[in-house]
Amino acid sequence: MIARITTHFDCTEKELWEKIIEPKSLQFVASPILRFEPLVKGEFDGEWITGKTYELKLRFLNILPLGRHRIKVVSIDKTSNTIVSVESGTLVPVWNHTIEFGQKEEGKLNYIDEIEIKAGLLTIGIWLFAHLFYRHRQRRWKKLLEQIYG
Repeated sequence: MIARITTHFDCTEKELWEKIIEPKSLQFVASPILRFEPLVKGEFDGEWITGKTYELKLRFLNILPLGRHRIKVVSIDKTSNTIVSVESGTLVPVWNHTIEFGQKEEGKLNYIDEIEIKAGLLTIGIWLFAHLFYRHRQRRWKKLLEQIYG
């Protein structure tokens, strides 16, 4: 199943790239619903690396362990403003994520999260969760961008 969640951000493409390229931003936008803990200390320092697979522990509400999660960054394209990752985890064998954004008008961006989900009998429930979670993430992105760029 595909979940597609869209919103608008009050920022420029350049401003979003400055934050979206940092793995630490994932921690902020996922909090407090999910927490991604790298198995390798310091792995979230710097920028996402194309071709790299990040091995993570996943927690719900920072308490309940949900097993492992892997994020492999397939592409980061600043020309088309897209980031593609192939992801999987203990509960969800396929969680492939595409981020796409573009200038709507000066200082405003259209932003889209598209997630392919395959989790057997859990697929419908995970798909519903993804809709809620990505709406939360998009609100948190807005908050982060507001804190930085006002």
